[in-house]
Formats: sequence, C-alpha cells, structure tokens
Amino acid sequence: MDNKKIASIFEEMADIFDIKGDSVFKINAYRKAGHVIANFPYDLRDVVAKDPRQLENIPSVGKGLKDKIIELVNTGKCEEHDELRKAIPKGLLELLEIRGIGPKKVKALYLNLKVQSINDLKEACEKHKVRDLLGMGKKTENEIMKAISEHAYFSTKRHLISEAMQEAKRVISFMEKCDDVKRIGYAGSLRRRQETIGDIDILVTVKNPKKSSETVMTYFNSYREILTILSKGDTKSSVVLQSGIQVDLRVIDDESFGAAMHYFTGSKDHNIKIRDLAKKKGLKINEYGVFKGEKMIAGKTEEEVFKSVGLPYIIPENRYNNGEIEYGLKNKKFPEFIELKDMKGDLHNHTTYSDGKASIEEMAEAFIAKGYEYFAVTDHSSIMAIVNGMSTKDIQRQWKEIDELNKKLKGKIRILKGCEVDILKDGSLDFNDDVLKQLDIVVISAHMYGTLPYDAQTERLLTAIENPYAKILGHPTGRLINKRAPMEFDMEKVIEACVQNHVAIEINSSPSRLDLPDIFIKIAKDKGAKFVIDTDSHSVEQPDFMEYGVFNARRGWLTKDDVLNTKSLGKFDTYF
Repeated sequence: MDNKKIASIFEEMADIFDIKGDSVFKINAYRKAGHVIANFPYDLRDVVAKDPRQLENIPSVGKGLKDKIIELVNTGKCEEHDELRKAIPKGLLELLEIRGIGPKKVKALYLNLKVQSINDLKEACEKHKVRDLLGMGKKTENEIMKAISEHAYFSTKRHLISEAMQEAKRVISFMEKCDDVKRIGYAGSLRRRQETIGDIDILVTVKNPKKSSETVMTYFNSYREILTILSKGDTKSSVVLQSGIQVDLRVIDDESFGAAMHYFTGSKDHNIKIRDLAKKKGLKINEYGVFKGEKMIAGKTEEEVFKSVGLPYIIPENRYNNGEIEYGLKNKKFPEFIELKDMKGDLHNHTTYSDGKASIEEMAEAFIAKGYEYFAVTDHSSIMAIVNGMSTKDIQRQWKEIDELNKKLKGKIRILKGCEVDILKDGSLDFNDDVLKQLDIVVISAHMYGTLPYDAQTERLLTAIENPYAKILGHPTGRLINKRAPMEFDMEKVIEACVQNHVAIEINSSPSRLDLPDIFIKIAKDKGAKFVIDTDSHSVEQPDFMEYGVFNARRGWLTKDDVLNTKSLGKFDTYF
C-alpha cells in the first residue's frame, strides 16, 4: 500500500471520527497525519522494510499511528479502520463526495433527516426538508442539488493524468527489471496526454517470442500493487491496482511495435481516418503493421506508419482527427510544438505567506534545481482568509524578504514580486491600484462567485481584465477536474478582451485544473492570445507539475513563441 492510499485511509478515519463526534484532538491528529503522509517524499513501504522505528521521526506520526502504518503496509488494511466503517451506515461516507458537504453536515443530515446516501439527500432536497435544518436554508439546499448533479456527471472511473502517469511509470520501472522484456511503453489516452485516463495500456516486446511471453506475464502478475487480476493470458493480462486503476499489458511482436503503438494510442477517430487513407493507397493498416496484399511493408516504427500514407509524424497529443491529418497532408510538416525544456520560469506559486507549504527560499531552491531563470511569488490576496490571504502589511513584509533573498542568491534565480489577486463579485480586484502597480506579476483569479449567471460572470471577468495592472488571467474557467464544473461565461469575449488588454491567459498545470482546457487553447491561439504555463505550486514537489501544463499546451497546438515564460527575464514581460 503506497503513501497516497495510507493518507486517504487516515483522512477517512478523521472524517468518521468527526461524524461520530470524537474529540477534536483525535480528528486533527489523523487529518494532519494524512496530509503529512500524502506529501512525504519517501515511500513508506521502503521505510517499514528498512527500519520501522524511523516512522516516529515523521512529523505528526506518533507510536499509535506508526503501528497502523506498519499494519497497512504489511497487510493492506487497518483493523481499526475496518471497525470504524462498520460503525456508521455505509452511505454516509458517500455524502462526503458531494461538494460543500463535510462531516458535520453529514451528521446533521443523518440525525435529523435519516439521510444515509446520496439518493436520500437528493430526495430530502427535492422535498425541501434540508432548508429547514439549522444553518442551512434555501440557498444551501439549492447548492447541494447542483453539487449532486455535478457528482453524477463526474463520478466516472476516470483518473487524473498525474495519478495514471505515476502508476504507469512505476509499472514500467518494475517490468524493465524483467530480463525477458526487450521494449516497453505506454499507449492509449495516457500517451495522448488526456486530462483524465480510463485505464493504462502498456505494450512490451520480448527477447524470445517462443519462450518469453509466459514468463513476462507471470512476472507482471507478481507486481505488489495489484489488487485484482482480471484476466491472464499468453499475450495479454489485465489487472486492477490498489489505486483502482486498471492496467492492460500486451505482448507484441518486435517488428510490429510501431504499428501497435499507433493503433493502441488512438484515438479511434484518428485511426479510422488513417485506415481510410491507407485503403485509398491500396494498403491495410492494423496493430500488426502496414500491408500491401499479404506483405508487411512497414510497422516497426510509428514514423513508418505515417509515411506509408503520406504523412509526417503526428505527436500523440494531437491524434484526434481534429484537423491534424489534413494539416499534415497539406504542409508535409508540423510546427515545432512546445516542450518542457523550453520553459524558463514559473509565474504562479504560493508560499507560507498564504496556503503554501514551503518558504520563499525553499521554493527558490526548488526552481533553481529545475534550471529556471525566474519565478514569481503570488500568494493569495486578503479576501481569501480561508487560505491565509495576505494583508497589505503582509505583502510589504514579503517584498522585503524577496529583496533580501535576491541579494543572497546572487543571480542563481530572480524572484519576482507577485500576487494572486481575487476577482470580486463586481469585477474589481481585491487590492487597490497603489498595491498592484508595485507588483511585477498580477495574476487575477476567480475563487468565489463561480455560480453567477452567464452574462454577469462574463461582465465580471471583462471588468477585471480591463484593470491596467492585470497581467495574467489565472485558471480561467475555475474548474476542478472530476469535482467542480467550469464557470459559465462567454469564452470568446474573455479571450478577445485578454488580447486587447495584453493580459496573458494561464494554462494552469495543476493536474486537478489543467485550465485553460485544451479545447479553448487553440481558439485563443487563433485569436492572437499569448499564454503562460504555470504550476500554481504550493510545495517544493509541485514544480514537477509543469509537464502537465506543457502537455495541455501541445494539445492546443502551441509553440514556444506562444508562451511568454519560455522567454528570458526582461523579454517575456514586454508583452504586458
């Protein structure tokens, strides 16, 4: 059992303690331990294997929690956790998946209305019973109904790209230790870098096709993170991991690796179009290769497959039959799409001045390790009290610290003074112009009033964009993937306003956001918009999120010239 799963169990135990009315001390102890473990940089399985006593050196983990971690690592379950789950109706934990519903509301709904499931809650809202509960009311009831609809929409078996990517890398690392594996790679929606992934497709070739396939399958099915083996054959096995993600492993012929990778990468619409092109040339393309009659003429590499139908190589991110094939046939080559190595800085990050987990200096060291030239500190403005938003006194104190650090770091990196300033209900900004004009970077973001009507939301965003000190529109739609729907507004008007006012549009790389979504990136590019790709980092590990934003930018056909923070300090900010 990995850190993430252990953390989720402790967090669930905290929720159950809260529902049951246990002591605040106990609730906070488990919740804090869950948070620490989720962000712990080392695999707890390795710590337990080497020296379990070291667990007590982890902040917020005492002897009692240490023993539970050992139990979870060694057995995959925790007896107390199992008993707690039995002590409450099964459906109560489901209620916590509804946005805006916490343990205390779950307890109130259960005790007063006998609500034990999402269906019970929906029925109580429809009968207007929820509004009569203390501290709720009609507005809360309406918000719960909307959140139930969102939950129904998002409750699919799809996982964030970051979760699937980590699992795929771990599986591949494990499989590469098998002597019989020759080549290996992942395909499917993960390779197309979709924001959510259904399951993971992994292709392998073996050194000795007559003898190695069975050995490889047996080795794969010994992976310690497997929860359930769905099927096991000579050339394909399917398993479900502890994380709930399904992995399909296929053994293919080495000479067909390119054709199989193209076929299993998809998308389906892209593949159908490619096969239609092949048919017109008297060819047949499938997962085994490119054939003229019975003779295989290509298929060892994807480049061979594309060349057989007169196309240059098409990057996986753009294989959707969304104009890429027509473009390739006409132009015979594609633009040089942006790559991770092109990034020179990050303009949206948080520290302990608001809701970040690291100091400015610690964040600076993390970005120096990335080889960046600059990064901006953009802690929250004052209205975001729930995440320790900064007062004007806080921000002046921060500026002084940044000045001192820039001297101390002696040119290793440049720290820019910034702020993520909230867009208020009327479109004005949370800090006045006297503060804003002193900042290097002003990221304007909407964290509240996400349910305003379409026209009002549009007008609100347009007003904010027109502020002369606004430089970046942060996570424009406000969505949280699988959790919260995007705000509703006129996207084309907002994009046009950004272009007219020289406000860059953010591609937020946080895997739960990936906002601006790729479907709007190409529209914005065609309208002349400029972009920044930021990580919205809240800890020293999260600068690694940059790759997900770059994936999203590539899906939107961006080159490095479209993205301001591929430019050096003193050049990127001339756009503003």
